[in-house]
Amino acid sequence: MTLRYASSPDEKLPFSDPTALPYEQSRRASHPPRERWIKRILPAILTLLALFALFRTAFVCNHRYEPGKPFSRMDVLEEREKVPLEIHVMSKCPDARDCLQKLILPTMVEVSDKVNFTMSFIGSIDPDSDAVSCKHGPGECLGNIILLCAAKVYQDVKIWLGFTNCMMSDYPDIPKRDLVESCAMEHGIDFAKLNTCISDEGEGIGLLRSSIQRSAENNVTRSCTVRLAGEVRCIRDGGEWYDCPGGSSVKDLVGDVNKLYSKGSI
Repeated sequence: MTLRYASSPDEKLPFSDPTALPYEQSRRASHPPRERWIKRILPAILTLLALFALFRTAFVCNHRYEPGKPFSRMDVLEEREKVPLEIHVMSKCPDARDCLQKLILPTMVEVSDKVNFTMSFIGSIDPDSDAVSCKHGPGECLGNIILLCAAKVYQDVKIWLGFTNCMMSDYPDIPKRDLVESCAMEHGIDFAKLNTCISDEGEGIGLLRSSIQRSAENNVTRSCTVRLAGEVRCIRDGGEWYDCPGGSSVKDLVGDVNKLYSKGSI
């Protein structure tokens, strides 16, 4: 199944998949309304400041995102004993947004140099075909693919994580084109490269299938599930935190990461 945005009002998409958005439906305006920019500019500035703090003292080019690749002891050794930290989410989920903003981003500010961060998605796979489905519909599947493609094309975590936060901040608008273009511009992402990944037959949908399969293999069904060193560390669902044996605060998660990192074994 091929997914992409139309590049002009006259382009006719040669497929009927509902996630392939025509230009006029996926782009509300050439320039977002003044109110939308006002709404977006403050969160964008705050995000950039947080990411600046996050990577001010840490060199993070070693962060690599490979959907579907399991962590192994050798991977951890190669990453200088970095602790696997993973979230399982749905792109159009308010709990995923809150999990990212209330726990993951502040934690990464403190311990980015000590973790190998991964983001996986939750959905369903048809074992007899290439079809995938997402809880919030085809638009969420496309949103997931967009975020996976950003992580693949821009493997520096500060870029794709910032882009992800930008998108999820306005999760009801995912996957509208003006949101994608705005977030891409804010975080230095080439929209054309992103669209190539989305459009390439087999690539975008393949990334999503692998990501969903990873969540299924780890018995994860709720967005947002946080896993630390391969174990469920905390879940946010229905606006609440639960199944958080070590506590749900940033301080608690940072403390656990530091303990695992200092032990030098996962």
